[in-house]
Amino acid sequence: MLQGLSQKFRGGCMMLLRDDGEQVAFLGTAFLVDPKGYLLTAAHLVNDPSNLRVAPTDAGDGFIPMTFNRVAAMPAEVAQMDATHGTALLKIEQDIDISVPDDFLGRAENVRPGASVMSLGYSFGHDQLHTVMTVGGVVSTKILTPNGTNLILFDNMAQDGDVGGPLVHAADGHIVGLVSGRFEPGEVVRGSTDWDRKPPRDTNISYAVAIDYGVALMEKAGLYEPVAG
Repeated sequence: MLQGLSQKFRGGCMMLLRDDGEQVAFLGTAFLVDPKGYLLTAAHLVNDPSNLRVAPTDAGDGFIPMTFNRVAAMPAEVAQMDATHGTALLKIEQDIDISVPDDFLGRAENVRPGASVMSLGYSFGHDQLHTVMTVGGVVSTKILTPNGTNLILFDNMAQDGDVGGPLVHAADGHIVGLVSGRFEPGEVVRGSTDWDRKPPRDTNISYAVAIDYGVALMEKAGLYEPVAG
């Protein structure tokens, strides 16, 4: 099941980069959500919206080179931002027309603890590994944070390069979350007077914000009309 889903979504993942004129720095992952070149990613990756680039890489099923000497990096800009819920909508600046799957965006409320999920991203992009990695996991729980953000927790040790990538619900093949990083309870409940412990940095629990926040940004940009029911 995960093999088919990986093939379905790998081609839509792109490296998110910043070009400062002297070198190109890897930031994380972004994924296509509209054929006109719109992508979703994590908001904190694009707090500085200047000189952003996105670059697709080979998403075939053969043995892919670890690193490419040249990639087709395309300028991108922040089209919509929801910093409160950790989501950003990007737009590739040049005119393009890229195919995206039909009916691929889901709703986080349809995922239950114990469900199989799959994350995709450039896990080791910071180490110049230019390959999309597919990692399976299980939903551990769903929580509502003090600031009202719906999070999906899953037992997949997300790497820094995975941040901004999609979390896919295996049962229906829909993207239900946007990978945000390794879960640290102290960050979620900071400000609480009774929290004095720090979780280990090597926890194997990661989290994704509900894709619903990304869908809301797409609606604001006129890209998406919610389906009744």
